[in-house]
Amino acid sequence: MRAHHQSLQSGLLRCFLISALAVSGVTVLAEIVPAVFSSRVVLAATGNGSERAAPNLSGSTYHWNLNDTGLPLIDLPEHIGGGLDLSLTYSMDQFDFPLFQSLYYNERAGKYILMLIGKAEPSPQIGSMVRHAEFIDLVSVGGAGNFAANGKLNLRLQDKGGVKVLSAPEGTVYTFAALADGELHCSQISDRHGVVLNLRYTIDASLQTINDNSGRTIAFTYTDQSVSSITQTWIENSKRVRQTWAIPGEVRFAHAPGSTGTTIAPGAGFTHAKHIPSNAIKTTYTRAMATSDSQLAGIFGGPNAVAAANGFEPASLGHQYPLYRGDLIGDNGRILRGHLSFAMHLYGSVDGTGDTEVYVPPGFTMHSDEPTPTDAVVTFYYPRLGDLTDVTLAVFHVKNFCLTYEGGRVHIGSIGGPGGSLSSYRHSHLEFYRGNTGLPPLAARVQLRIDPVLVFGNPE
Repeated sequence: MRAHHQSLQSGLLRCFLISALAVSGVTVLAEIVPAVFSSRVVLAATGNGSERAAPNLSGSTYHWNLNDTGLPLIDLPEHIGGGLDLSLTYSMDQFDFPLFQSLYYNERAGKYILMLIGKAEPSPQIGSMVRHAEFIDLVSVGGAGNFAANGKLNLRLQDKGGVKVLSAPEGTVYTFAALADGELHCSQISDRHGVVLNLRYTIDASLQTINDNSGRTIAFTYTDQSVSSITQTWIENSKRVRQTWAIPGEVRFAHAPGSTGTTIAPGAGFTHAKHIPSNAIKTTYTRAMATSDSQLAGIFGGPNAVAAANGFEPASLGHQYPLYRGDLIGDNGRILRGHLSFAMHLYGSVDGTGDTEVYVPPGFTMHSDEPTPTDAVVTFYYPRLGDLTDVTLAVFHVKNFCLTYEGGRVHIGSIGGPGGSLSSYRHSHLEFYRGNTGLPPLAARVQLRIDPVLVFGNPE
C-alpha cells in the first residue's frame, strides 16, 4: 500500500479489506473502508413475494409483488428518496443484490467480484438499523468457465455462450451480459417458482425497464444522466394502470457528483454512482461543493480537468472504484479520515480515464528539483497561497515533470505519474501542509494537512 494511501486511523471498528481490487482490468491499491450502510432503503425488497425487507428509518417497508399480478411489481412510497443505486435490490439468500450494480471481473486475479448488501440489523451504537456491504469472490473451479463462492454464500457462476449465469442456493438464477460500457449487467432473474424478471438497458448501459412474465413493467426516466422518475404499469380489475413516482432534483444531485469543469453536471447516472455510507460526515454533494471543485479544477488542471476536493469523487468512477473514500464517524464518535480527507484528486475526465496537464499557481519560493522516485511527488512552498499564508503544496503522481510559466500559471507536467499510474485510471493527488515542510514524513502529514477548499475559499 502506497504511503499516502494510509490515511484511515486505527479506530475503524467495522471494515472490509479489498486487496488489489481490479475492476474491468483496473488494479486498485488495497484500501480499508467502512462497511456500514444506512437502512434508508426506499426500494429494498425480498424475492419471494411474501417476506418483507427490514424497515428503513421511517419504519416503512416495501417489497416485490411477484405472486400478485393485480399489484405493481414493487411497492413504492409516495415520495422516493436518494441512493437508488444500492436500494433497488433483489433478495439473494441472506443478502440483497443491488440491481444497478455490475458483476466485476478481476483480470489480474482471474476471479469475479459481486457486491451484495447484508440484511438490515440493529446497531445500538448508532441507534438505528444498519446494512453491511459484502464483496463476494467467485474463483475458478472445475475447469474453464466455472466459478464458485464458498463461505458466507454458496454461489455458482458459469460462462454460457457469452453470458454469465449465476445460481444462488435458494434456486434463483441471475443472467449477466456485457453491455456497451464493457461491464456485466444483470439481464434476467428467474426464481424457482417460474417467475422471470427481464432487465433492459439504454444504449449507454443505464437500466431502462424491468418487466415480468405477466406484463408488468418498471420504467426509469433519466435527467442529466441520473434517475428522475420511476413509472410502473400493471393490470388492476381488468384495467391497465400507470403511475409515476418523481425523484426530486435535489435528491438526485445529492448522490451524483459529476463533472467539475467549466459546467456543473450532475454526473453519469446511478448505474455507476458510489453509495454514501450512513455514517459519512458529508452525506450530500451540494452545488456549493461542486462550484468549489470546479474552481480547483480550473486552477490546477487543463480545460477538461475534473477535481475532487470535497470528499466526493465523480459518479462515473463508481464502476472502476465503487468504494466511498470520504470522512466518517466511528461508533465511538471519533472521526475516521478517508483517502480524500484534506486531499484532492485531479482527473482528466469524469470516468478517470482521460488525461490532463497539471498546473500550480505562481508565487512559490522553493520547489522540488525532481519528482520522488516512488510516487512522483513534487512540492512547492508558498509564503502566500490563495487565502492562506505559509503553505506547502505536494502534488503526487506527476508525469513528464517540467516547470513552464503559461498564462499566469506554472505548468508542471501531466497526471498519471508513478504510484498512481494504471492502465485506464489516471489521476494526481494533491495535499496542502502548514509551513515550509517539503514532503513531510507519513506520520506527520495528518496533523499538517490543510483542507484544499479552505485554501481558495470555503464552499459552505
